[in-house]
Amino acid sequence: MDNAESSVTTVLFPLMRDAMGLTSSALGTLVAVAKVVGMLAGIPWVLLARRFRRKVVLAVCSGFWGIWIILAAMAGNFTQFVVLYGIAAAGFAGAGPIALEILGDLCEDHRRGRVTGMLYGGVALITGVSAPLFGRLSGLDNGWRYGYLASGAMCLVVGMLILLFLDDPRPAARKPLTAAVAIENKARTVRSGLRELVGIQTFRLILVQRLFSGQNVMMSFGVVFLVEAHGFSTATASVVALPFSLGYLGGTIAGGRINDRMHQLRPLSGRVVMLQISQLGFAGAALICIEAAWHSIGSFVLIFAVLGFLQGQVPVVNRPLIMAVVRPELRALAFAVSVSTVEAFAYAGYALLTGFLGDAIGLQDALLIVTVLLTAVNGLASAALYRPYARDSTALAHMPHEGTPATDMGKDIPAVP
Repeated sequence: MDNAESSVTTVLFPLMRDAMGLTSSALGTLVAVAKVVGMLAGIPWVLLARRFRRKVVLAVCSGFWGIWIILAAMAGNFTQFVVLYGIAAAGFAGAGPIALEILGDLCEDHRRGRVTGMLYGGVALITGVSAPLFGRLSGLDNGWRYGYLASGAMCLVVGMLILLFLDDPRPAARKPLTAAVAIENKARTVRSGLRELVGIQTFRLILVQRLFSGQNVMMSFGVVFLVEAHGFSTATASVVALPFSLGYLGGTIAGGRINDRMHQLRPLSGRVVMLQISQLGFAGAALICIEAAWHSIGSFVLIFAVLGFLQGQVPVVNRPLIMAVVRPELRALAFAVSVSTVEAFAYAGYALLTGFLGDAIGLQDALLIVTVLLTAVNGLASAALYRPYARDSTALAHMPHEGTPATDMGKDIPAVP
């Protein structure tokens, strides 16, 4: 739930824009508010997952919290919508860190790339299939409302499925403490955990790398770009969401396997190589998409499929990179910091920047700056990860925590009241 690919906003915004008379900067504001709120909410959800059963907390924040999306669909104006959408984002911010921690406990290191790919690819596939259907709502009055109602209902279903079928390998905390002691212990745990994470050079560099990543903006503004720059209707432009998601699915599954294979062949550098390839490839494909003067939606369908494939490489490389250098006990906190905080902050900033630049110099030039130039520079600069990753991953591999089967993991993780 932590990526733009998992959001229907990219498809539904053109409908809202027509209904409310909004501009491109409004989309940037909407995305930014949601990400900033989510940035603040990620760590509290992780603390709740340490205190209560993780699957229950995950079901609430990623599923039942969808009730706020349903309420947002009933908003009377854009301000009300942003407030309710922001509240919804505060819940969804906890889904990524908790789900990734459970995944890390379930899977051994050599399988994490492909399993992470299946997780993100499955979410992208659901979004890709539903996006063109939401695009068809453009022919209805208040069609965007129906889209968000359906999206919220889907979240509620997800919550029920998590409660019924998710197998969490770690038991819940065993003994309750007083509220004062619980708050003190939580604060102490977060402080000590953050100090340890900041002490890992690879993790620090990954945070910097994610801070300068503008890739997510491409799909967030992609449909609007096709409508504004090429004159396609919302229903026609929304078609690209499906090939993007199918490409993303292929990228996560194939990329996960390739990443795992590269890790086996070059355990000290393979994942960093894959990270650079995916970023530089995305920058090249985005340049073609932005600068092309095609008049057929079919051509954009192909290039968005390529963009999706390359974007799908990001989680299957980035998440295992973090898992390889961070102790199991701290992975949820690490993902709360990297995904729900740093990535969210960067996403919010670049969404705002793209929206306001789009109004000032045109959306085409804005996307060129954020998704092409910035991504290319980021891909080249990621070479700084090679030496620290080799050192930090080797150090963790020689600790007794790493590589421990999921059934034994719970014994090493102290319950945090």
